[in-house]
Amino acid sequence: MKDLELKNYLKRIGLSERVTGNLETLKKLTQLHPKHITFENIDSFTRTVPSIKTEDIFDKLVSEKRGGYCYEQNSLFKDVLQTLGFHVRMHLARVLWSSKDGSETARTHMLLTTEIKGEKYLVDVGFGSMTLTAPIRFNTEPLNSEQETPNGRFRLVHIDSNFYRLDVFNKEWLPIYKFSLEEVQLTDIDMANWYVATGPSSMFNKFLMITRVDENARYALFNKEFVIRYNIGKKESSKILNEYDLKSVFEKYFNLNLEASKLKNIYSKLDEDSDRFKIEKITL
Repeated sequence: MKDLELKNYLKRIGLSERVTGNLETLKKLTQLHPKHITFENIDSFTRTVPSIKTEDIFDKLVSEKRGGYCYEQNSLFKDVLQTLGFHVRMHLARVLWSSKDGSETARTHMLLTTEIKGEKYLVDVGFGSMTLTAPIRFNTEPLNSEQETPNGRFRLVHIDSNFYRLDVFNKEWLPIYKFSLEEVQLTDIDMANWYVATGPSSMFNKFLMITRVDENARYALFNKEFVIRYNIGKKESSKILNEYDLKSVFEKYFNLNLEASKLKNIYSKLDEDSDRFKIEKITL
């Protein structure tokens, strides 16, 4: 990433101060990135495979002020961290979140790890409704000790010698995903991206999923259901009844300003799919 691109990225997430490759910088970036760059699957929902080329991701998420899903979000974040001097590795996880029976899925979620002064951290700015807003340490004693973040309590559970599980506390500990520290390559990410965007069993081309998180709450839109979950425990929900509602929620809560034709396309597909699919309840 060039110096000007880094400058534009930092402006995009509202950070004007000088940054260096240390833990404090990592914490700030991990909190500010998902606050300003919304998680959204509009492309795959409207039958477009998102590009994961470095320049295309930057143009979409930074220059065009759109959002994206995990491959886009964490690829951009990886490039930023590497530019700042962090050594970053890419991994793929099996998603357990919202699984009715706890069964495992394919390795479709992209996450990152990095090390600072001998300690390893999990970094993930692209997991939708449970996106992390702080790096999670591996080297805790014991390893599954809970860690407080600006938006909830998480823990890393060392399942066996090869696998880890990320959990979140919501009245009880709930599993989010399972992963190993096997490093993956761009070809692996490319294959996963294609499957998630086009696969017949993928949620990402069937349901509209848009989320954002700030210091006050998590905001989530699943098809026509909009939910705000405040950090203090309060919850608000409402329904999207027309294109105007969709436009209003996009702009007010997700910082998305889309052209009228794209909004119309999204809402038309929401109407079409509500008739074609039996909507499964997803935890927002």
